[in-house]
Amino acid sequence: CGQDPRWRGKVHELASRGLTLDALLLFYKGLGRDYMEHFEGATSTTEDVVRGAVVPLSHHEQCAHSEIMMGSKCARPDTMATHNWSNLYRDLVAAMVAFALDETDFEMLAGMLDRDPEQVERWVRAAGVGSHSFWVCAHCVNQHAGICGGNPHRSKDSVTGREHEVCGCGLAKAWNDTQPVCRDDGRSIPCEMNKFDDMMETLSASDPRFSQLIAVDVELRLFSRAWCVAEIAAGYRMGVHQRLKTWSLQALEEHEERLRQLRIEDMEASRKEDRDEILDKISDHAAFDAQLQELLWKDLVPSWQHMDAAQQMESVGHIVRWHGIARRPGSLRRVVCQQRPGEQSLGADADDAISEASRARTISL
Repeated sequence: CGQDPRWRGKVHELASRGLTLDALLLFYKGLGRDYMEHFEGATSTTEDVVRGAVVPLSHHEQCAHSEIMMGSKCARPDTMATHNWSNLYRDLVAAMVAFALDETDFEMLAGMLDRDPEQVERWVRAAGVGSHSFWVCAHCVNQHAGICGGNPHRSKDSVTGREHEVCGCGLAKAWNDTQPVCRDDGRSIPCEMNKFDDMMETLSASDPRFSQLIAVDVELRLFSRAWCVAEIAAGYRMGVHQRLKTWSLQALEEHEERLRQLRIEDMEASRKEDRDEILDKISDHAAFDAQLQELLWKDLVPSWQHMDAAQQMESVGHIVRWHGIARRPGSLRRVVCQQRPGEQSLGADADDAISEASRARTISL
């Protein structure tokens, strides 16, 4: 398919739909206020937001929501965000902010998004990273050319408990087998959901700084989703710079045994044809599983215990910075903290910072 000019044209179209962090935070602030009035940061999933805000807000234009967010300006993505739709949308946004700000995890950022998103905006502005652009399928795929018109699994909104509404835009849908298809492998040319690997390859080949954010949900369900794991493996194979962002290091440690049992054949996808296509592209499933384990435990999963002194002090610096932000005048939050068990002493000042912030929990004033 890669040699078909129609396929390449669609890949390049997708690759021009990046959205900036500034645009993302502006959209986030409107949730629960200007649209999707029932939105709750601690409850609403990415699927809820796609069905309840992304699709309705792009109904008239029948285009990818990122094009509306960016005012129809083309933005080449700096980073591809790999995420699962069952994750909280708040946590997806927090992971993207954490990536741009070079934070190790996003637990406290998620709390700030709940209580003071303007503070997050100010920090992003001060760091000069608001123009960093992401490609995230929830916004950058044209949902009106795909899932908007149906709800075959009768999924329900996490807050209201009502079935997600479907869209009556009437735009023709393009699935894995929609004509025209490539001669060599039968993949649909107009479909937007079957070109993520090609898009990543195009972006990484033209920009050596192109990166991949792996936004992991608290329960680590991302690693059970076939599309997500396939994207991670593709980025690894292409040599893309990959960075894992989690709720906390403790969340990874708690699920370590389950992660070590991952098998591509056990993973799920919303549509059977998607799962079948992913499995068909992997010739040796056992070798793929072994590669995934190597990627997880040698390249992606951070380990505080094995950091050298300089890395530990850098992490402490981040903790101290969070501590300062939490106490800054005008912030609507404070932190209550406890020492992380088993941490090595780094000196009185550093230990004070850790005990103040490393295991922070956000509470309302």
